[in-house]
Amino acid sequence: MKHLIAGVAILASGCQTTVQQSQEQKKVYPVAQHQPANRIAPINDYLLDEYAEQIAMKLMANLDVEPELVRLAVTSFVDLDDNLQYASRFGNQLAESMLTEVQAYGLNVVDHKVMPVVRIDGNGDYTYSRDVKQLNSQGVINAVLSGTLLYKSNGVVVNSRITSLSDQRIIASAKYTIPYSVAFDE
Repeated sequence: MKHLIAGVAILASGCQTTVQQSQEQKKVYPVAQHQPANRIAPINDYLLDEYAEQIAMKLMANLDVEPELVRLAVTSFVDLDDNLQYASRFGNQLAESMLTEVQAYGLNVVDHKVMPVVRIDGNGDYTYSRDVKQLNSQGVINAVLSGTLLYKSNGVVVNSRITSLSDQRIIASAKYTIPYSVAFDE
């Protein structure tokens, strides 16, 4: 009986050591604490780029011209309101993601915000501008990817379209709802 009690005591102390070791192994060591301001928060492991990819896939499935004929500018996605002139941070970020995604599908994307020179000042080197006077005014684009954002209870409804500039004909369109937790920080 003494041997049985001693054996149980040894086994119990061994389990305690295993639990302690297991807890020590599970320690989480902090990694970089830096988080970009206003980062896009994931939902179900989907990030904004993955939603942009889904929108691009729908656009390409509906495209009714040969992709190699399109020279596309991607513009800010604007709030669906009375004047269609408000581009939020989300609308601009979605446009940037769409630029990458449609190019990956083979469209010729023209970056219309690139200046013909690099501007240098004390804060850095710049190639982008929103000042029309600083941009190259050559008409190298023949289509534009644009979109509207409608804020609903279940998320942001994104209506996107590729429009021909020669006749304003929509040559592709897609609609997708992006959850708020992806569009904005919680």
